[in-house]
Amino acid sequence: MSPAISVVIPSFNHEAYVGRAIESALAAVGVDLEVVVVDDGSTDASRERLEAFGKDPRVAVHLQDNQGAHAALNRGLEFARGDVIFILNSDDAFDPRRIPSLTGRLAEDPGSALAASWVEVVDAQSARLGIKEAWRTLPPWPAPTSGPFLSSLDSPRLALLETNWISTTSNIAFPAALVREHGLSFLPLRYAHDWDFILSACHLGGVELVDEPLVQYRVHGTNTIGEGTDEGQGLMRFEIMWVVARHAMRLLRGSAGSDEELANLRDLLSTSAPTFGCDAVFDQLLLLRGSDDTPPPAYDALLDPDHPYRRAAIDVLGGG
Repeated sequence: MSPAISVVIPSFNHEAYVGRAIESALAAVGVDLEVVVVDDGSTDASRERLEAFGKDPRVAVHLQDNQGAHAALNRGLEFARGDVIFILNSDDAFDPRRIPSLTGRLAEDPGSALAASWVEVVDAQSARLGIKEAWRTLPPWPAPTSGPFLSSLDSPRLALLETNWISTTSNIAFPAALVREHGLSFLPLRYAHDWDFILSACHLGGVELVDEPLVQYRVHGTNTIGEGTDEGQGLMRFEIMWVVARHAMRLLRGSAGSDEELANLRDLLSTSAPTFGCDAVFDQLLLLRGSDDTPPPAYDALLDPDHPYRRAAIDVLGGG
């Protein structure tokens, strides 16, 4: 008999945290669940830590050579048997109330595609650094303009074109139908695979927000987003703009009730989108993306590391 809930944990070189992550998922009270761990070629003692859970029938561990976070996530989705899927990164942790709370919120509205909560940001020793209340607090970067902003509309979906307020794959729960029936998966993006998945889900339903900090997002020295090279910053900014441009017009059209309202939303996009001071790059991405529901092959080709436009954009965005 399949469990009601699957928690997918992509694991890589988090020997100090992965045990805590698994334990936090198993701590959910009154929930029929499985924990699916995919270790993505860890080179530290993570796999030894995972062996400690080998006798728990609720935990399944799968090993693979290093292929990247998106590949570990997609493999975990293939193994997940539950009707509702949660993601938990191997350095983060769940509040015991998270799984029943978000599962209940999804059940209240069958038209919902995602559920998320506020986020407790902690350091390497689990000391609290702050509470991120969706798009309202702890912005990841300064506002691109003086506004007005999409987030002022208080729409969870439209605010996601301004900032990934969900913040992390550890903060998403969704019906398994998104994967099994609609074919959603994580694209090969180093920094923004979560944002793309989230925006893809937004085309299929609403986003439920639980106003409590029910997941711990850990900030430490080896966070991927903390990579400080110019090239790394350029790639992160390019991926963010590529993802937002990939979904923006379709999401705006789905949210507008008239041509006039669509024009107003487009104006808000121009003042809200994360362009990092390089509006011309974002405008060109919007042009390349076009207005069809499905991106043209030429747009998705920009994921090729050797694509000349991509390389030039990364150089500009990294300050090189």
